Amino acid sequence: MKCCKILCVFILFALLSCEKKIENFSPTTKLDRILKNDDFSRVYYDFRIENPYLTYLLKDQVSFIKFVNEVETNDLVLLTECEKPMIRCFAFKALIEQNYPKIREMLFKHKHDNEKVEYLAGRCIRMDISVKNYMLEQLSPFSGNKYSFNRSEYKEIQKEFWEE
Repeated sequence: MKCCKILCVFILFALLSCEKKIENFSPTTKLDRILKNDDFSRVYYDFRIENPYLTYLLKDQVSFIKFVNEVETNDLVLLTECEKPMIRCFAFKALIEQNYPKIREMLFKHKHDNEKVEYLAGRCIRMDISVKNYMLEQLSPFSGNKYSFNRSEYKEIQKEFWEE
């Protein structure tokens, strides 16, 4: 009888330890390493001085437009791997504005990027949003960019991202 109880406890423990592990996004690049290029760092700092927050009006700001036009795509791709979640979001948005053809692949690379950023959704509405949700929102059917998803694709991807 005692042996049966021990066996049951062992089986229960084995079943619980097989539970699906949650994956997380792991940044691969440090911002200071990316900014070693003087030209790039100057443009980056000029942009960041005027844009300390992530906002819904970002794409209309002169400093963001200048940033998008002056930064090379390779540098933006590196920034999406940065340890700072807000920088990953800025870079993703800039890649969209540059019509980066692999933007959807980039989104799925960040499927488990659950770090939170403060997002200003209006003059006085602040909310915390995960990096993956910010990125997904940038490709919503209403975003009006070249690589946005249609409604059915977007709903399916939302479900996939939220099922974690």
